[in-house]
Amino acid sequence: MTEEGKLWLFDLAHGNLNDTEQVLKGFVKYYVLQGRGIGNVQDDIVFHTSYGVEGVRKAIETLKSVLMSFAGVDPQ
Repeated sequence: MTEEGKLWLFDLAHGNLNDTEQVLKGFVKYYVLQGRGIGNVQDDIVFHTSYGVEGVRKAIETLKSVLMSFAGVDPQ
């Protein structure tokens, strides 16, 4: 992953991405276009960072929320 991608992942895991577009663009750029998905975001945080359980929770929660909103799905 590029340094830019690592920075995006850090910001996602630490709640620094307040703009929905930033979350979506980063996910598409660093994951989707590489044939990867949400599980890979989780794996990258768990196995390649020291962001911990809270970082994983924050990142996945934010990512799923943005994707659901973009798809027009009501959160359950």
